[in-house]
Amino acid sequence: MQTLSHTRTLADVVPGTFARDAVLVTAGSLLTGFLAQAEVRLPWTPVPLTMQPLAVFLVGAALGSRRGALAMLMYLAEGAAGLPFFAGGAAGFAHLLGPTGGYLIGFVPTAFVIGFCAERRWDRTPWRAFAAMTLGSLVL
Repeated sequence: MQTLSHTRTLADVVPGTFARDAVLVTAGSLLTGFLAQAEVRLPWTPVPLTMQPLAVFLVGAALGSRRGALAMLMYLAEGAAGLPFFAGGAAGFAHLLGPTGGYLIGFVPTAFVIGFCAERRWDRTPWRAFAAMTLGSLVL
């Protein structure tokens, strides 16, 4: 029987190496881009409500700190390079400098912090998972 180390996350259940990690990081970035398309525009703010935070939290918890942060960096690079991955299909580097730029860049440390908590098994009980997600919300 294999024992779990304190740094195991859901992504570590699947045996593999660099190829596994590359696929998981790419999938995390694509999930974030997909959930960015679900948006609600509010008349009093240029920042829409999207499902991106859900993706960031899930990716961080499932992939861990390093892979989660890498997935968010990949997401930002994909959107900045012109893929329609930002809210409502927006794209381009200018979005990282606009009113939502700080929020988008905040995805990287948020995924890292939530992944760090998951690696220390905070995601194994409801109260500790709630604490990890609250900490992630504060970082974001």
